[in-house]
Amino acid sequence: MELYLIRHGECFKSSIEYYNSIKASMDPPLTPTGISQAKALGERLQDKKIDKIYSSDLGRATYTAEIIKGYTGVEVIVDKALQEINMGEVFQKGWGAFPDYFMEWNRHDKDICYPGGENGADVWERCTIAVNRILSLSYERVLIISHGGSIRSLICGMLNIPQEQRFNFSPPENCSISIVKYIDKFYLHTFNDFTHLQ
Repeated sequence: MELYLIRHGECFKSSIEYYNSIKASMDPPLTPTGISQAKALGERLQDKKIDKIYSSDLGRATYTAEIIKGYTGVEVIVDKALQEINMGEVFQKGWGAFPDYFMEWNRHDKDICYPGGENGADVWERCTIAVNRILSLSYERVLIISHGGSIRSLICGMLNIPQEQRFNFSPPENCSISIVKYIDKFYLHTFNDFTHLQ
């Protein structure tokens, strides 16, 4: 099975107006550029045999997934387990409210939780539920539309890399593809491929 880990298209910069209290997360919409990126990705994928598209329930991911669906005709399944890492109080207060905590977190020598939020292990634990559900089905190729932080945690979890080392991966570009193959275990095949956008 091939899992295509895809980051959503470019979205507007997070600000308090985009905070979704129900989902406890920032939920900014796609920019016009982000919509164009999703269309370019859809064109790239339209001739691929794709069995299913799974998407985070945040709007920038579901909109990206629906645009790709328009090119591939593949069903989209929304799964909140694929949400971005929960940055807790940082979402609303910013790192400026936690200067000492930020210094410790920014060393990235431990998998530290965001204040009132998650760490990488938390993300991997909840995403594992979705991944195991996908692996239990007879698919050949599945798209997972998620977020930069979650994709890095997914890759570390799949490859048994300590979560604090996820910051050694560059942040995935918007609408980039990272391919993980599963043959009894996970193999990273491609990381952060966004050639279709260039």
